[in-house]
Order: sequence, then C-alpha cells, then structure tokens
Amino acid sequence: MMTTSRLAWLAATVAIGVAPTVTMAQDSSASPATDSGSDAGRVSEIVVTAQRREQSLQEVPISVTAFNTAGLEALNAQSIGDLDTFTPGLTINDTSVTQPSYTIRGVATDDFGIGTDPSVGIFIDGIYSGRSGASLIFFNDIDRVEILKGPQGTLFGRNTSAGAISIITKKPVDEFGGSATLQYGNFDTVRADATVNIPLTDTLYFRANGVVNHRNGYLKDAVTGEDRERENNVSARAALRWAPNADTDFILTYDHDDTDKDGPASVGISNFALSRSPFGPFTNDVIDDRETRILNAVSLTATHNAGPLTVTSISSFKKFETHNREDEDGTGDPTRYLDTENIEKNKSFYQELRLGYDDGPLNAIAGVSYFHERGRQTSAVTLLSDSADRLLGELAGFPIFTILDSVGLPVFGEQMREDMNNRVANNSFAAFADATFEVTPRLKLTAGIRYTRDKKDFTWLNGGFDGHGLETTTAPGALYNAILGVPAFPDDAQISVADFYRATVGPNGLIFDEGALEGVPFTRRAKFSDVSPRFVVQYDATDNVHLYASASRGYKAGGFNSVQINSFFSPENVWNFEGGFKSELFDRRVRFNASAYYFKYRNRQSISLEPSTNPACQISPPPAGTVCLPQYLTRSGDSRAYGIDLDAQFVVSDDFSISATAGYIDSKWSSRVEQGIDISGQPTGEPSFRGILGAHYLHDTGSGALFADVSYSYTTHQRINDAVRFTDAAIAPFVDFSQLGRLRSARNIVNAKIGYRFGEDHRFSIAAYAENLLNKKYLRTLNTISADVFQTPYVRRDRPAFYGVELGFKF
Repeated sequence: MMTTSRLAWLAATVAIGVAPTVTMAQDSSASPATDSGSDAGRVSEIVVTAQRREQSLQEVPISVTAFNTAGLEALNAQSIGDLDTFTPGLTINDTSVTQPSYTIRGVATDDFGIGTDPSVGIFIDGIYSGRSGASLIFFNDIDRVEILKGPQGTLFGRNTSAGAISIITKKPVDEFGGSATLQYGNFDTVRADATVNIPLTDTLYFRANGVVNHRNGYLKDAVTGEDRERENNVSARAALRWAPNADTDFILTYDHDDTDKDGPASVGISNFALSRSPFGPFTNDVIDDRETRILNAVSLTATHNAGPLTVTSISSFKKFETHNREDEDGTGDPTRYLDTENIEKNKSFYQELRLGYDDGPLNAIAGVSYFHERGRQTSAVTLLSDSADRLLGELAGFPIFTILDSVGLPVFGEQMREDMNNRVANNSFAAFADATFEVTPRLKLTAGIRYTRDKKDFTWLNGGFDGHGLETTTAPGALYNAILGVPAFPDDAQISVADFYRATVGPNGLIFDEGALEGVPFTRRAKFSDVSPRFVVQYDATDNVHLYASASRGYKAGGFNSVQINSFFSPENVWNFEGGFKSELFDRRVRFNASAYYFKYRNRQSISLEPSTNPACQISPPPAGTVCLPQYLTRSGDSRAYGIDLDAQFVVSDDFSISATAGYIDSKWSSRVEQGIDISGQPTGEPSFRGILGAHYLHDTGSGALFADVSYSYTTHQRINDAVRFTDAAIAPFVDFSQLGRLRSARNIVNAKIGYRFGEDHRFSIAAYAENLLNKKYLRTLNTISADVFQTPYVRRDRPAFYGVELGFKF
C-alpha cells in the first residue's frame, strides 16, 4: 500500500493541478495555458476520438491521456517512446525502434515473434498497426496522440486488452500554408521538419511533410573509439484530400519511413567485460550491428454524411522490412562472442466499414472490419568459431577449432550462424456495435459488443548452421583421419572444415537443435473467436461534473512461440471494472478528473528467459556437442490489478498554468510459474506510482510572445518477484550488484523548453530545449541470454540529457 509520505505528496499534486504537456488545447495554435477569445483564462477544451467519434475529453467515460501538437512540442517528443515518462500507467521500452515493448497498467507486450500479438494496440488514423516493427514511428505532422487505458476491445478490437494508443495526423485543409523547424543539439543531433499545405482547387487539397533525424552516438566504444547509439531517419507523409461537397470527404495518404541506426548497445557488467560498472568503459565486438527499417503504407479514408447517418470506409495497405542485429555478450572477447538478429518482412491489409448514427437521444456506431497479414521472420543467432570452440571444449572436451588451428588450418574468426525461420498468415474478421442512449438529460446508458474471428497459419523451419568461411576452407581427408585416429574420410579427398564439423560434432546447430525436425517445415493452424462487450453508465451531477462507471472486456488472440517448434498458447481475456468522475470548477479555471479501476486477467502471455527446452538439455550432463542456450519462452498466467488515475489542471492567470497527473497501481500475479518458481501473489514488475508535475507560461510582449514549459516526472522503483530474484542469484557470482543500483530504482526526469515567437503573426520562433535536464543516468534493462553459457550478462542504458536550440518558421 502507499506510504503516508507518498499519500501526502499525491494530495499536494492534486491540490495544485495537471501537466499542460498532457492536457493541452485541441487547437495547437492556441496557448496550452488558456484558450483564445472568450475562453481566455480557462482550461482548454480537449477533443478526442476515443469512442470513434469526436467528443470533449470531459464527456468520454474512459481514462485517456491526450497530447496535442503543442504538448508534443513542449516535450520535444520525436516518437511515442518519448511520452511514457510523462504518462502514468504507460511504459515503453524503445531501445530498439523495430522491436519496442509497450506496457499499460502493468500489462506488457514483450514478445517480438510474429507468432504472437500485442496487448497494446497501436492505431494511426484509425488503422491498426499489428507488428512492433511498424508501430514505433517517428512523428510526422501529428495532430494529437491519445493513450486509452484499459481494454478497448469493443470499439478498437482485438489485441487491445491492455489499452490502445491512437495517433491522429493533420489533414489537408483549404488554406495555403506551411511551417519548418530546425533543431541542433548535443551529440550533433540535427532534426529538420517541413510541412506544406496547398489547395489545388476549391475541392482538392494537398499536404506534405518530411522529417530528417540525425544523431551521433552518445556512448563510445572504449576499444574501437566508435560512437554507439547513432541514429539516422528520413520519414515523410503526403496526403491528398478531395471534398466535393460539405458532406463527402476522401483522403488518400502515403507514408514512408527509412530508419538506419546502430543496434542497441550492450554494456557488459561481468568479470569478462571491460568494467563491471554499467557506467564504466565498455566495448561491443558485434559484427555489423545495424538496425534498419523500410516502411511504406497507403491508406484511403472515405466519409459521407446523410442527415443523422455517417458512413466511413477505411482501407490500408502496409509493407515493411526490418533488420536488427545486436550484441548479446557485452564483451570484446571472441571466445565469448554471441549476437542475435531479427529479420522481418511483413505485408498487411486492413479494411473497415462503419455506420454512425447521431440523432436525438441516440448515438450509435456499427461496423465490420477485416485484417489480413502475411509475414516472414528469421531469428538468427551467430557464434564465432572461437566461441563455439570454447563451448565444445568446456562441454564436450573437444575444442575442434583449437585442434584444427594447431595443424595450420585458418579456422578462427569465422562466423557460424543458425536461423529459425517463420512464416505466418493471419486473417481476422470482426463485427461490432456500440450505442449510447440518453435516458434523461443527465443520465446516459451505453452498451457495446464486438465479435472477432481469428485464423492463424504458422510455420517453423530450422536448418543447420551456416559457416561460409568454414565451407571454403578445406584439407585432405588424411589430415582429419590423423586427428581422429580412425579412417573416417578418404585420404586423398579435399574435405571442408564445415563437413568435418558436421561429421564430428553433428549436422545440427549448437543453438537450434531440433533433432528429427531439423530442416523440415512444420505448420500449425489455429482458430480463435471472442465476444467482447462493454457497459457504461454516465450521470451528469451538474453541467460541469460528470460521473461514470463501466465494465469492459478485452481479448488477445492465442498464438505460437516463434523459436519453439509446435508451441501453442491460448487467447488472453480480461474484465475491467472502472468508475470515476470528470469535473471543471471555478468557471473552468480548474479541471480535476479521477478514476479507480480493477481488472482480472486470464491466460496473460509473457515471455520468460528460461533454460532450453531441447530434450538433450534435460539430460545431466547433456550429450557431447549440446549447447543449452536459454530460450525466450511464452508463459501464461493469471494476474489482477487495481489502481487510481488522477488528472488535474489549474489556470493561475491568462499567462500561467500549473498541472499534475498521477497513477497508482498494485499489479500482482494471481497464478504464475516462471523459472520453475511459483510466483502467485507476487508483483508483476510494474512500479506502483508515477506522478508528473508541469508548468506552462505564455506572455504576449506586444512585439512577440515569451513561452516556457517544464515537466517533472517521478516513478517509484520496480517491484520484483522471486523469479527475478532467482535470476539475480544465478548471475551474482560474476556480477557486482552494488554497481546496479540504478537498474530498478526510482526515476526522476525533467524536460524543459523556453523560447520566443516574433514577427508578423508570430511566424518566427527561437527556443532552447532539454530532455532529461538533470542528466540522470538510469539503466533500462538487464539481459542474461548469454549468462549460462558464457557468464556474460549485460545492461542497456537509458538516454542521457539531450539539449539544443530550435529555429521555427511558419507561413
């Protein structure tokens, strides 16, 4: 439970109000502190589409955190990953832009295999982005971002059992205009953003936006001197809008993203790393550690109004390819070398048709949707012959490459790669309806339902190892016979080292050894169906105080572990019960919203790094040549959580507002076995509290406008369980945990921006910004994938302080 001091702190934040960086005006040109015109000195109205139609946030019976253009600019947010620190209940691990993980209210999407689906749905202009490789986009011409907490299965569909993140872009309009910004900061960070809007005719409008990001690395390899965590990105959006009359609208959009960056840097902390300190010197010897993405998407949205009826069609085709190769040992020791690479290709088609009705006491929406996806994924693991030699020497007493090197064969430094290849074909159909009926002017009842039918075809294919250099290095059979002491090969035949390896160690790989299934495609099919309803009661106690209570169900399809042949797990489902109020007081100078919730999750899927499931690894000791590298396994369990969300805002004057948001959660496993340990009743890992304080200042000087934003975020320490403690104990002999105090600790982050707008219509601007102003150094993750075989766990570091200047121009 919350301590007395924390309760006092929370009470204080509620008393003074909520971060303007979170709840800003829908009109991005208006002051975040106040509205223009007659609304000056009042909290801004926030318009969202959380219920698939435009509504004031105060009328939506859902816990929503919304960021508009001004809010994103105040935080200098470049992607969704920059919003979690300033959103209670949201955690995003974006150390990899092609394999991010999302957590809402303690429920995570942490499996990157194409055999499973996310628990947090990402939607861009209402279009579902099913794969993590395409979900963490760089912001291009964004109107707002809405973070919906709790299951959104009825209105948004499958795979939103934890919540949904809805990104809304700006649309072409009938006025000529545009803008450009240029940022330069430390680590030679450069960001250029340009937008133009052109009315081609009275009914045809065009809008285009382009963004270029460049950053040198903020970490330096102590051995090579190379920068790490370098980033390059080019992204663009073009939209053509045709509005032949006031009731009909068509928008055709094209999106492109080209990302090329370093793979996430692995900072070794073992006895074999350069330093046991995560903030000391480090090196990565990973080969070609690149993370790349090419994404192209086309969508067409058509809307037609006919009196109280609105017909909407959304069609989308998306294609992307990603590569992500990263170090897994955090050392420069070739005898402990291990890297992994995720290679993914994906094509998807999404179609939604819906009918809206709004007349008198009834507001309703009904529709159908179809999602088709075809994907290919390769999970590649690479050893060097040096590291394979160490394993074979230690496990089997047969250091094959040391022996071959002693007779003059150049065998060290060669790559030995093994692949697990997957193919997936997914089809999902849904029908949904949701209606709100106004029983009295103050009482509204809502009921909704969605039926979903999923069909999945999944194929695994694992082959042997690929060692090109070993294939081309040959020796007479007589040499190998002399080493073995038996005539295994024709004396005068030229035999490759790779064939000698297969004949002596085995034809299968060291990492993926599937026995009889080696090299054999294996396909498994599954069908799932679900009915997800929601029920809401809303009561307006006054014109400015709105009460609500809801019960909603969420669903996530079952699936397959991409690196475990013939694996299968059942669908997730959750019931969430929530109640709260939304209020605006003192002539709209104060906004205070609060909600409390409780949910129970069933069959919650979460990955766990555990000992290999290879049958040979169950034998003690394993047979010669068997390497038992841990595997990411999908484990299911039940969890439950209850919590509180608070959101407040206080306009002190026309120039100044202060604000605060806060979220408390107690999330525990109801039933769960991990690492062979029963952790039922123990925490799921979610920090119990996050609070954000913010302030915004905007003053018109007559010749210009001075503006300033500051936001402070505090998150409590991560709550761990016995499975985590077991893993910690296993690596304790070769890790100095006294150096890892900032791994799961409480976090304090400050972002700030100050600037001046000037010129006609304030079209010019200059500003200075800082992210993580105090340069707090935290650790993001601890990884132990190579700990069992090489004793080389590593950590990944959070980003340091970024600061710089920004020049802006609009016309």
